[in-house]
Amino acid sequence: GRSYRGERVKVNCVVMKNFNDDEMIDFVNMANETFGGDIDMRFIEWMPFNDNGWNRERFVSYKDMMERIASGSSRMRLERIGDGPNDTTKWWRAVGDSAFVDGQSCSVSENNGRSARIGFITSMSEHFCSTCNRLRITADGKIKVCLFGSNEKEVSLREILRSHGENNMEGGMEEEEALSRVIHAAVQKKTFALGGHGSPDNIAKAADNRPMTLIGG
Repeated sequence: GRSYRGERVKVNCVVMKNFNDDEMIDFVNMANETFGGDIDMRFIEWMPFNDNGWNRERFVSYKDMMERIASGSSRMRLERIGDGPNDTTKWWRAVGDSAFVDGQSCSVSENNGRSARIGFITSMSEHFCSTCNRLRITADGKIKVCLFGSNEKEVSLREILRSHGENNMEGGMEEEEALSRVIHAAVQKKTFALGGHGSPDNIAKAADNRPMTLIGG
């Protein structure tokens, strides 16, 4: 199986119109047939970040993705399965009449009932801000409580760690309490709906965030 210590491998694909949206069925088939359902395939709505040229013309919504998959395959369908309480992915399972394992065609039952999980991250068309509990630490040591929050809302943890390291080589409870207070304060300032912007168009117009390459996954 393609897993490590119980964690399934996830393959992510950001879908863009007239770029790779015609390859979605190929990705589903890869997950369900080539890998025998042992990996998770996730399709991600294109999100606006500084300098990535986001626009509506090349945006593919969750609904459009589902319609493309439904219309593009006669031997495979998707069935909805449950999500976790704070999951950022809408999970489906690929179900078909047959699968391929090690190059050999077999029925789903012969494939031990395995079928790939197909996920959709719908941040733009159906955001999940009310249940999102994600926090990020950037490479330069700042906490980011929302992926789409502006740069000015970031809080530096690096400076706390450095100052405590200089004044107290052993760190300890004082440092942990300082970090806890700062993180708690940052989370309390988290704004609803896409970092307070409310829509992907407003995120793109504001242009007050980092490029994704400077945020980190």
